[in-house]
Amino acid sequence: MVSKLGDLDIGLQNWAPAAREILSFNFPTSNFYGPGAAISLIPFLWAGPDSFIANLFYFALGSFAYYLLCKYIDNNKLRLIALSALPFNVYLIWLCYSSQDTVIEFCFLLWMILFLIQKKYLAYTFAGFILCETRSSYWALFLGLALYSLIISFKRKHRINYRMTLAIPLLFITSTTNFIVYDSPSPALVGGITQYFSFTKYHYLSLPKMDMDVFLSGPNGSFSSGIGPFIPPNSSEAQADSIYRQAAIDSVISNPKETILSLMQKFDSYVFDVQKIPHLPGAYVLDQKNMTIKIKDERLYWNLVIGNLLYALYRSFLLLVGLIALGLYIFPRVLRLNEIEPNLKKLLLPWLFGLVPGLLLFTETRYKIVSELILVPLICQVWAKFLELKKSLIK
Repeated sequence: MVSKLGDLDIGLQNWAPAAREILSFNFPTSNFYGPGAAISLIPFLWAGPDSFIANLFYFALGSFAYYLLCKYIDNNKLRLIALSALPFNVYLIWLCYSSQDTVIEFCFLLWMILFLIQKKYLAYTFAGFILCETRSSYWALFLGLALYSLIISFKRKHRINYRMTLAIPLLFITSTTNFIVYDSPSPALVGGITQYFSFTKYHYLSLPKMDMDVFLSGPNGSFSSGIGPFIPPNSSEAQADSIYRQAAIDSVISNPKETILSLMQKFDSYVFDVQKIPHLPGAYVLDQKNMTIKIKDERLYWNLVIGNLLYALYRSFLLLVGLIALGLYIFPRVLRLNEIEPNLKKLLLPWLFGLVPGLLLFTETRYKIVSELILVPLICQVWAKFLELKKSLIK
């Protein structure tokens, strides 16, 4: 069974058929991916098959939200450094053009967090819903914030902020609708095959070095006859989703050692790896029957190598100053760095909650690069407070 979308080309135009179906008050034929990107594309269907205008609009809108977040930084020089993090993150800019849903994620995640800080909860809910329907892994963040709000309300005996908890009924409505229309409550029917990719026996050999999809999908790979699960030819997306999910569970039970190695690799890649994931740009394919790895196309072009190098330098710097900022904030409480604007601490939440799908599914740079960017204003504000305190102590 292959998704109606198949292998996607560059551009938001891949969601044009679904956008037209929604515009005609019909449900999209396929729910392999959620309808968030299709909904976002509706205002730009007039532009024809080229989605460049839509890409440019959502990138500009997301960039403006990032600018507004950076305004919370007290120090002018550090604010400028935080602002420069966006244009210097060349891989993110490329992904906003080449990875069809990244530009939507970039826009709506930034606005979601900005609206949360500004306590504009209805706008926050709208942005969060489009985000989750574009990349369903963000339901962990959306629901997590709703449940946290409920817990805090009960703990402090405050009135419940129902606008903060709308993620719960929205998930219920979405799941119920999907069950009626697509025979599955899953937010997106890519979930089952993603879980199988993530927990198949030899996943730990692929990421972070090689492209997981290519590595495991060769002629004698994890989806081959006799190795992978059998998907009947006339299976619906929901049926295939269920079969792949069960295969993932069976693989975890049958391969505990490989699963532990895979989880270790996911955690290390999500937090500490400075290289783009996957590291290598080419095609490296696993042959499980012959227990070999075939090098098909290395794609070692200078533009790709230099791009990977620039990203490694960018993330090395981010990781270094971020870990130091964490140390400055956690340990010397006497320095009063806990006086940082409480709402600004919410910039940590997308990255923190992203660890959940990162471990349960898999970690690639494109699935965490936006939440990492949101960390930059928070890191710069910690440094701003530290430099301000240092200056006052010298005086």
